[in-house]
Amino acid sequence: MDLKFRSIIILLIISVSIFGIYNVGELENEITKNQYNELVNELSKVTIDFSTWISTKKEMLNTTKDFVNNFTYEEITKEKISNPYLNINNDDPNVSQVYIGLKDGNFVTGGLWMPPDDYDPGTRVWYKDAVERNETIISPIYTDRETDSQLITISSPLYIDETFVGVISTDIFLNNITDFLLKQIYGNNIYAYLLDRQGDIIVHTKNSDLVGKNAYEEVNDKVMVQYFEAAKKTEEIVDMQYVYNDKNIKGITQKVKNIDWYLVVAVEEENIVSAFGDINKGNLIFNAFVVIIIILLIFLIIRIKKELDIKNQVLTIDNKMDFLTNIYNRRYFNEWMDKIWEESKGRTEISLLMMDLDNFKKYNDYYGHVKGDEVLKKVTNIVMHLIRKEDVFARYGGEEFALILHNVSLENAEKIGSIIREAIYVANIRHEKSPFNRVTISIGIASIVPSNNDRIRNFINASDKALYEAKEKGRNCVVLNTEMKDKGENS
Repeated sequence: MDLKFRSIIILLIISVSIFGIYNVGELENEITKNQYNELVNELSKVTIDFSTWISTKKEMLNTTKDFVNNFTYEEITKEKISNPYLNINNDDPNVSQVYIGLKDGNFVTGGLWMPPDDYDPGTRVWYKDAVERNETIISPIYTDRETDSQLITISSPLYIDETFVGVISTDIFLNNITDFLLKQIYGNNIYAYLLDRQGDIIVHTKNSDLVGKNAYEEVNDKVMVQYFEAAKKTEEIVDMQYVYNDKNIKGITQKVKNIDWYLVVAVEEENIVSAFGDINKGNLIFNAFVVIIIILLIFLIIRIKKELDIKNQVLTIDNKMDFLTNIYNRRYFNEWMDKIWEESKGRTEISLLMMDLDNFKKYNDYYGHVKGDEVLKKVTNIVMHLIRKEDVFARYGGEEFALILHNVSLENAEKIGSIIREAIYVANIRHEKSPFNRVTISIGIASIVPSNNDRIRNFINASDKALYEAKEKGRNCVVLNTEMKDKGENS
């Protein structure tokens, strides 16, 4: 064979191989980025769904307690088992029958099970914690003495005619929580687990043998300790990466709303392996064949990379948007505030409107959460038609919203807030549990020209303070906080 031609072929192979390796690296980066975005979406959905799921159990118990308060002590304690006053949760298979541990040591239940004679409810953790904290609480995990199964108890102090009579409770077995999480997780490699504040694993959808063990001790990774310590200090998502059983684990964790638990969604990282094989340099035909194969592989890699780019762009947008109202979420609000804060230092004024729908919990309790979701969509649609394209309007949490106005003075921000308040009022969305007989909104406003000495957290707190004053004034009003602006003018 012509030596020069063979050299050209070998050089082509080397060049194409280098190009292929580069694209494999780029593809691996895109897969990692894509994988993380999918995990963020997965956790966001699972965390919201699980928080809602556990909250409905608390609401069910509180509803039963409110119902029981309509009757006398004698009526409630007349039937020890199959008590008709405690059968409100018959349609929910995930919780046990409601029962009452009475102050005098007796026990009343909506089911058939009665404890043995030596059972004293006053000595149980769920009883003592509910009395001590005087609110509806979720107990630590413990083992049921009859079934030897692990469970938690939702319990609340019970008062009849303003006299404490005992603690009303219901149980949720951990296998019910595991089943719920398994239904939320999609994909063979993705799994979820719950930890308490000490790092003890409560539920694990992939490996039940890990339940009851401490994640810090099991993984034995100082980095993992940092992840959970970070999650304890924020309501936002914390991304994780650690090694367990010689496998790279990627995951994200976030605190569960209304309970001191932390939900983790994780995946075992799959390595991309590329092997081109040995090249027989003595065979020109084989060399040419290898070049063709490599080129085809590169085209395939580029095509997959483009598809991942497109998918990743969609996922990145999803990470910034609230899934219900289709406006920005709190994650994007924080990112944008950081960006606009730096750009505005010493130059332009920022105004922040913190808004909260009045008496919205009463609306959800009376009309139901489906109707409540419709109201949130209507309100966001009203506001979006009243603001500029460049303004950032975000769902801050629940029924609370935030509006960032760049290069808008406090006076003009007040005008915009008044227009929003009036527009929601005249929309006349029916709310029979509100003193206004309609859905209304309270708004707190603060403005500032940021300096190096100012902090975003203080700015947000100033708007929150004004919002609190609006609530105190009777709601359906706009209140200004001039502390930040006055501070800037006097400095």
